[in-house]
Amino acid sequence: MFKKILTVSSLVLSTSVFAAHHEETPMIAELYDCTLNEGVMAADVVDFARSDFKAFADANKLAMNTFIWEAVAVSPPYDEPDVRWMNYFQNWGDYFSADKAWRAKGQSVAKGINDRISCSKARTFAVHNAGAQPAVAQEKPLIAMVCNLDEGKTIGDALAYRKGINKMANSMIDGNVGSAVFTPALGTTGFDYVAMITGATGDMADMMDNVRSGKMRKALQEAGMSSPAQCEADLHRSHLVISR
Repeated sequence: MFKKILTVSSLVLSTSVFAAHHEETPMIAELYDCTLNEGVMAADVVDFARSDFKAFADANKLAMNTFIWEAVAVSPPYDEPDVRWMNYFQNWGDYFSADKAWRAKGQSVAKGINDRISCSKARTFAVHNAGAQPAVAQEKPLIAMVCNLDEGKTIGDALAYRKGINKMANSMIDGNVGSAVFTPALGTTGFDYVAMITGATGDMADMMDNVRSGKMRKALQEAGMSSPAQCEADLHRSHLVISR
């Protein structure tokens, strides 16, 4: 989408991303890993996305959601991108409608993106709802956990665990932190899933303090819950661009 005018595609999520979906019908998501061009700041990319890119999406009635994840504390080997451009679609029909409009009319917006960031080819995911619905905000902390399943465990186990721990985490704070599970689709290999946790800054701070203090660990032990995977947790700053 950025280096060439190819596709408008589909990953911190809007209200619609967290709306109730059956597990057998996940959303379509696509991720672009991007580095900032010389002299460009993440805020410059967000401003352009919220103005020119959103105007294009609105004018062409693109049924999509868009977020930009700004890296804050990310471990190797995923620490090279400065930002990750995330788009979401409810179905492939919406995806290909957006793709058609982008290839026909998106040249000037694509140039504006390319002037600011240099991006990889896309990687696609299926996005499974795995928790509560977080508050909508222009900016939110977002934790992305890259996970590999333990022997004998399945994605079903991961979804059940994420839903359980999300419910427990929210019962311990005066707020709602949301969760989703991204499973690899086209162009994505190397891990089993990514667990995403996001919410309003105050809610995320309360949840993270419960982890820091050991309260969450104690609650999990008392409930007999344990993770079905080995995960590495990274922190991002999620910027809302488009929310339908």
